[in-house]
Amino acid sequence: MTIQILKKGFITSVQDLGRNGWQAFGITVGGAMDRTAAKLANIVLGNDENEAVLEMTLVGPSLKFTEDAVISVFGADMSPTIHRHSVPHGKPIQIKKDEILTFGAAKKGMRCYLAVKDGFAIPEVLNSKSTDFGAKLGGLQGGMLEIEDKLPIKKSFISATSWGLTYKLENYINNSRAIRYTRGRQYDLFEPRSKQTFNDSIFTISSASNRMGYRLNGPSIQLLKKRELTTEGTTFGSIQIPPDGQPIILMADRQPTGGYPKIGEVISCDLPRLSQMRPGEKVCFEEISLKEAQLLLLEEHRQIKALQVACKLKWRELDVYN
Repeated sequence: MTIQILKKGFITSVQDLGRNGWQAFGITVGGAMDRTAAKLANIVLGNDENEAVLEMTLVGPSLKFTEDAVISVFGADMSPTIHRHSVPHGKPIQIKKDEILTFGAAKKGMRCYLAVKDGFAIPEVLNSKSTDFGAKLGGLQGGMLEIEDKLPIKKSFISATSWGLTYKLENYINNSRAIRYTRGRQYDLFEPRSKQTFNDSIFTISSASNRMGYRLNGPSIQLLKKRELTTEGTTFGSIQIPPDGQPIILMADRQPTGGYPKIGEVISCDLPRLSQMRPGEKVCFEEISLKEAQLLLLEEHRQIKALQVACKLKWRELDVYN
């Protein structure tokens, strides 16, 4: 069973939740940029939340299925259709042999995710199926999907379903509130005036932004005095300030280590929303405490776990009747 790529879109790649545990050896973590959307696309199908998905950026592909399958879509709205019939988000969808699933340009947001029931039949590399473009690891030959590529998927049964996730779970993509952050390791090294400027200013996401990092254009953020820092491990959401004073937010494909001072760390709950923002969009920041960030993350985990249990019960009921 395969998915054949008829049109590749802008950037389409295989991603899961990342190649964790190898950063100390110089291997990028990578993985889905919007991990909430990737998780929910899998959860609605009863898959493990870490199962690989297709990440589609700005403009989606056209895909032909060589056998019957069950799929789900979540994230940015790319107006997916099957034979010109609209495909809803957050719902198990039956797709028949030789049918074509077509995605357009994203109306809002940046990235859309496609999951397949029971997952993709591709090997793991260092415990992950994620595509690492720089090292050419994982995914399909370590790169973005091209026309005529064939992506193997596992066989799954077809059964009528009438349930799905509420559309409200995608509301974070349209949320325009400030991106919340906690203080970074080098926060105290910055000028008091620059720290206030960082909180009070509006920045623009640069066109030079990508999966490695979001470069921001805005007022310059300065240290109290220039100094050399010891290189240390990086994390998804670190807000680095290079010598030119223009912030860089490290994203999924960040380098394993870095030496620029970090004024803050974007909280985990706001990384999906940040990942859906496009070059040219405006972004501002709000500082919160580490305790607040932890409570928000615990609540998010609780909600996702509840959805996971509910969806698995639905699939278990289908298994009983089939």
